[in-house]
Amino acid sequence: MTHWNAEAAPPARRAAYEGLYEIFEKSAYANLTLQHFFRHWTWKPEERRFLTELVYGVCRRYNYLLWILEQLSSRPLKKLDAKVRLLVCLGLYQLIFLNAVPDSAAVNETVKIAKQVTHAGNVKFINAILRNYLRKKESFRIPADTEDPELHDALTYNEPVWLVHRWTEEWGREKAQAVFAALNRVADTDIRCNRLKISTEELIKKLEAIGAEPKRISFYEDGISLGASGPFFQSSLLRDGLAYVQNQASMLPACVLAPKAGETVLDMCAAPGSKTTQIAAMMGDQGRVDAWDLYPHKIQLIQGNCRRLGIRSVHAEARDASILHKPAVNRYERVLLDAPCSGLGVLGRKTEMRWRRKETELKAFPILQKQLLQCAAAYVKPGGRLVYSTCTLNREENEQVVSEFLKIHPEFYLAPFSLPGIDGTSGMCTLWPDIHHSDGFFVASMTRRGL
Repeated sequence: MTHWNAEAAPPARRAAYEGLYEIFEKSAYANLTLQHFFRHWTWKPEERRFLTELVYGVCRRYNYLLWILEQLSSRPLKKLDAKVRLLVCLGLYQLIFLNAVPDSAAVNETVKIAKQVTHAGNVKFINAILRNYLRKKESFRIPADTEDPELHDALTYNEPVWLVHRWTEEWGREKAQAVFAALNRVADTDIRCNRLKISTEELIKKLEAIGAEPKRISFYEDGISLGASGPFFQSSLLRDGLAYVQNQASMLPACVLAPKAGETVLDMCAAPGSKTTQIAAMMGDQGRVDAWDLYPHKIQLIQGNCRRLGIRSVHAEARDASILHKPAVNRYERVLLDAPCSGLGVLGRKTEMRWRRKETELKAFPILQKQLLQCAAAYVKPGGRLVYSTCTLNREENEQVVSEFLKIHPEFYLAPFSLPGIDGTSGMCTLWPDIHHSDGFFVASMTRRGL
């Protein structure tokens, strides 16, 4: 990683600092960073859990930790070196949220890392801040909701103030708080049975045999939610292609698309191939699934997943889906456009995105989504189905994009769908984190009128 190279696994705290530096200073993803660590080094189970807790904990509580730091520091936050900011947050997280960690260990081990990665002045500052917190910790109280309701909710639910304001204005405070609370729960691990290699019943038996706690997902027969997910990741089930890790909300678009064996299907924005491989499996690997994505290295991800799952019907190629590909016009019975979006529905799993996404960025997504949907419409055969989906709860990217599309494309109409526990009677549905206990997701099903 950035600051050190070691053959032996580094201590969990040091690895956590390195991971946080990658996430906050180099825009890495927390889950991928940890996956990289776990492939490269081996820790004892308790050290692995500690490392995971530190990385995800700081990512989730980042605004609260900075709020504490700001009150303790004589220097403005903007003038603090990134190393200092992240090390203080790492130490504060242990002092505030990890009761099993002695205060002395939280301070001393953080200072030890500081001595390895920064100069003596910064080390002294970090030590002073952490010890000052211990002296003053009883005095810290977030603003009451009667004093500053938006800051109160932002610090309580660990979300940026702009998002608290936006969703409170749109849905009302009670609904916004319910969604924020759901996004702050540790996300379940969901998997999809690869029916090309094993039946769901057989996979469930294997999961139970290794000590996992599988439960069926209501709307998709091959979807499984895991309680104790550790045994699954320690088994060979994933490596052998018997299962694929995929949040249940992400399984919904392919279920609504409902592809059939022998059809020709297009997944326009396909990487890393979760929905592509699901579609192929639902078709029994009979037919053709074209998978497009913008970058060649992402096409390699799709191809790699297909090899592991034993799928041959997928044809993946690098293509800019926002530009009309004339040879594909009127070619497909079914088209899925899982569009690039603001990702506000997956903040529970991608906690770092809370602090990375800016409100000013939201205006750009509908422009691209409408352009992609315009192209998607041309590829659907008369009588064919077009499914539009996003992993956001932003109406401007969801209902409003679909409504505008239908106004200029009268040859399409919303097509109701019915799945257990899912209300698709309007042809559109939103999965809410507080109701469906999943990522936030939007899906719309449209049919092109026949000739």
